[in-house]
Amino acid sequence: MQQTWPDHHGRPRGTTTVLVADSNTAGPATTARAVPAEEEEKTAQDRTAGVALPTELDERDPRRAPIRFSVYIPVWNEAHWLPGAIESVLAQTHRDWELIIGDNASTDDLAAIAARYDDPRIRYVRWDRHVPMSENHNRTMLLGQYEWLHVLSADDRMAPRCLEAITDRIRAVADQTERLAMVVGACRRVDEHGEPTDLMDARVGRRELYEQIPDGLHGAERWVRLNAAPGVRPWMVGAVSIDSTLVHEVGGWRPDMGLCHDLEFLLRIAAYGDVAYIDEPLLDYTVRGDSLTTSLSQRHMDRNEGLVQQGAAWLSILHAHGQRRTISAAERAEIRAAIARAFLQRAIWQRTMAGGLGRAGAVRDVVRAARYSLRTVLAPSRFATAGLAVAAPIGLIHRIRARAHRAGRVII
Repeated sequence: MQQTWPDHHGRPRGTTTVLVADSNTAGPATTARAVPAEEEEKTAQDRTAGVALPTELDERDPRRAPIRFSVYIPVWNEAHWLPGAIESVLAQTHRDWELIIGDNASTDDLAAIAARYDDPRIRYVRWDRHVPMSENHNRTMLLGQYEWLHVLSADDRMAPRCLEAITDRIRAVADQTERLAMVVGACRRVDEHGEPTDLMDARVGRRELYEQIPDGLHGAERWVRLNAAPGVRPWMVGAVSIDSTLVHEVGGWRPDMGLCHDLEFLLRIAAYGDVAYIDEPLLDYTVRGDSLTTSLSQRHMDRNEGLVQQGAAWLSILHAHGQRRTISAAERAEIRAAIARAFLQRAIWQRTMAGGLGRAGAVRDVVRAARYSLRTVLAPSRFATAGLAVAAPIGLIHRIRARAHRAGRVII
């Protein structure tokens, strides 16, 4: 279809053609701009004024080759949040990027939002068939044309130097690794108003300790063990850039992983190369009660699945790495401990979330945690979690929860 979009002042600014895919066609939707004849007569320099174009590749020296990013936002509705995500990409100090907005058959008018931004690096893509979240990630990701893929959620915000910092790190480690699979930056967790917030431990309302991941280059085993350690991950997916050549080799996002599809995907990728970690907040990750992550957590509880989803993700990660290298006994034990902690977390949810099975469900999850790692369950802090889940009056659990919320923080 053909539509004329106004500019920021409400004036028509040319003709934009939006191609909408038919659900019966095999390929994804694409977008195109119908260029007026007078614009066609302009020079390439005029048409791209203010946009940094990639220079010629210098394959002889990877430290000097241009580094380009395909940033993609798979989105369903989220009209309130999408403009901020787009603007955080436009604010990047590193200019060699494209942005692909993959609209998963939204009822919100996301086309009108995308049309506000008159930048040839931005592509808006709409499918007329709604699919599960992971599938929309995959079909949007495959539209990327550049060397590095970077997914961004509509409610998250990239720091202005996010892509610049990742570019600098790619160049810095070029002669230190045979294959760099991805670059990961730290994140800052914020609330719906953009104010910093911290995850809270459900046991006593104190700040949950973050995992300690050293800045630098990490091999596959070290990266897995660092992320299997107790604590909250200091990074989130919106601060991760992946070598695009890995996509067909590794496979895509797995729908069966549910709310842990990002953990499973990104740690599976680490089986194929080294990971460079930047201990600098490159993303504002929004923690909000009405997010898709929250609804996926609720869906998991409603289904009463036997294996906690984080456990399924870790078992998949273990299998993927086991296909490519030897898994040490220590690494296997740490992964089993991570699964045990996930069961203890769900034991609390059994008491506090709609769809939970109450004390019976909490007991069941504590027993399952012990089967994966009895040592983890018997550790003093985790034993306290088990006791709270199984024996504490529900009113006490809710009071701890309310106290944390009054402090502007989030309980796990």
